[in-house]
Amino acid sequence: MNHLSMFAFIIYAEVCGILTFPWGKALAEAGYLPPTAPPWPPTYNLARSTISMAVNVSGWSDPERGAQFGIISYDWSNAKRQWALQQPMDCEERLLNQAKMTKSVNQRTKVFVYRNIVKALPWFSSVRRILDDPSYSGFFLKFDPKSKYVLLWFFFETKFLLLKCVITYLLIDISINIQTRLHVPRCAAENSSKCSSYYHDQEQTPAVPTKEHPHPDGSCPSSSTEHDSGCNCGSQPCGEYLWNHRNGSQLREWLLKEHILSETGLASDSIDGFFIDDYWCSDLICKTNSHIQGCPCHDPVQGPTEIDKNSQLDMGLSDEDIRDITLAWNETMGQVQRAILDANGYTWTLIEKQQNANAMPTLLMKGNCVEQLRAACLGGEDYKFWHENPRLVGLTHSKEQKLTQLEQDVAFFLLVRGKFAWIGWGNWGMGWPFNPEPSHGELPPLPHGVPIPSLLKRDFGKPLSSCRETSPGVFTRKWTKHTVQLNCNNFAADLGKDSDIIVQ
Repeated sequence: MNHLSMFAFIIYAEVCGILTFPWGKALAEAGYLPPTAPPWPPTYNLARSTISMAVNVSGWSDPERGAQFGIISYDWSNAKRQWALQQPMDCEERLLNQAKMTKSVNQRTKVFVYRNIVKALPWFSSVRRILDDPSYSGFFLKFDPKSKYVLLWFFFETKFLLLKCVITYLLIDISINIQTRLHVPRCAAENSSKCSSYYHDQEQTPAVPTKEHPHPDGSCPSSSTEHDSGCNCGSQPCGEYLWNHRNGSQLREWLLKEHILSETGLASDSIDGFFIDDYWCSDLICKTNSHIQGCPCHDPVQGPTEIDKNSQLDMGLSDEDIRDITLAWNETMGQVQRAILDANGYTWTLIEKQQNANAMPTLLMKGNCVEQLRAACLGGEDYKFWHENPRLVGLTHSKEQKLTQLEQDVAFFLLVRGKFAWIGWGNWGMGWPFNPEPSHGELPPLPHGVPIPSLLKRDFGKPLSSCRETSPGVFTRKWTKHTVQLNCNNFAADLGKDSDIIVQ
């Protein structure tokens, strides 16, 4: 950076500290939709109001178990041990097949699959095809190209031959250092000739196991296996690439047509929606409005989430570049959400408090029971958000995977829920532990996972009133088949008798 541009940057930074720019308004107007209900009819059936994110790394998730939920959402890591071995990888097709298997068991279950509008993941066939096609190069962010041109620029700018030689010698060394200063490799670990100018990291990327890293995030075949050796993500190395949202309408059109509304997406009768992962975050935008979703940028730093923390440096992006990409990504997300709704689909990002790739339900806290229900029930400060917006509620569990306050959690859910609400396992992702590997290698305590309790299959009918505090610390709501009550004073729930209202 020369002295003039450095001075301009300092002036700009000073001005930004004083003036307020309308980035928050731009984000709200152009992009992300507010919490929005699904386009399908609501249901108060408790069994159909359950949700889970499923992932069985070792193979297929059990479709019989998945079909028990109102919504089952399959993560990209599902069947990873299978698709990472394929030549080429076929994660996208396996997600579709998993959805088809689940729908064949229960057509009423809404089946979601994984998509990413920040990362371009080459184990998805649709992404790999355009990564391999140079005509789509503008769709992807690239490594910082300056190191390629710094030597040439100095050569022509320097008029004196001797000085040229000295500077050339020094800059060869500098150029080499610049190349080696990248914090992530350009080339595949198992094939040094397979390189890419597109930025990519290996944070969550299948790889060939080595002595140094015997358990990568998905194992590709080595030469000792019966498969072809190496990770096959096409002509590019396997890694997490990044969409260049400054490309604008061309990229958006492709994402909508080929990634969201495609035959492996909402064009399939077996897929009803998506979990859309990751987001962009800008320090400049957060500085003007710290209440914007995702602020402050700590996942791990500003820029794309869950990417190597030095990605901004390795791509040579300025803070202004990060801001512009964040705004463009936000606009793309808004169009993606609208297209999903128009196609009679849905996405986690439209649920209250689940924007920016969140999947964390509200938990009932025993010590805060009164405060939570007073806020959520009629007359409370959060009543409108609970009553009008789609919401998630989690079931509290112990480290041993035991549901420690099941009746109280169900009572809380029935007291505060609106037309669209879902209940499930009470942790991030809401992954019910019914698979051999429910979440990235963690085994549940039971051979076949934790069964869904019969209480979640009971029919309480429909609500006849809103939740009210009928006496100090006691909250009540009338339903057609029972009056639900939660006494926060002794933390006791009244849900009626099982034999009266069990669903057949």
